[in-house]
Amino acid sequence: MIDTQTLIECTGATRANAERYVLHLADGMNRFRIHSANAMACFLGQVPVESDDLAKVEEDLYYTTPARLREIFPSLFVQGGYRAEDYVRNPRGLSMLRYKGFHGRGLIQLTWEDAYIAAGRALGFDYRGKPELLLQPQHAALSACWFFAVFKDCLPAAERGDVYDITGRVNGPKRLKLAERKAATARAYKVLSK
Repeated sequence: MIDTQTLIECTGATRANAERYVLHLADGMNRFRIHSANAMACFLGQVPVESDDLAKVEEDLYYTTPARLREIFPSLFVQGGYRAEDYVRNPRGLSMLRYKGFHGRGLIQLTWEDAYIAAGRALGFDYRGKPELLLQPQHAALSACWFFAVFKDCLPAAERGDVYDITGRVNGPKRLKLAERKAATARAYKVLSK
């Protein structure tokens, strides 16, 4: 079972953030069999990157320039014909345009309507109808554990310590921030192996 100090050392979270999530993460990790040092390290190597060290549980869609929107979402604002100017400082509008309102929420950014529906069915909550639930510590943590272990089936790769494979499953084929995820996993493994 993970405790507050171990969570701080594994993720780099502040004490307040670790305390906010530790019991819920411990519950979820137990429930979804994220037990071994490898599995825990791989999971805790993804969480701080996805949540900015447990500080954020919602995707930041607040952009201040049209150029940045075109860079991040070229399929919408370069090839797609939408005007980037209409989505500057408009996170709600951008969420609706890009994700139909189902943008990243939770400690591992649950994204897209199908994931919200699947998480809700698996965990017994209406995340599709009440997506804001995923901003609450219990749901942010529990959905992250489920997403990692069940929805993305990361446990076999975690047992192998295959951060590249896990990052592709969690983050997609671009594997954004892979180096940071590898470093976070190594840090967590070192802490958990003491």
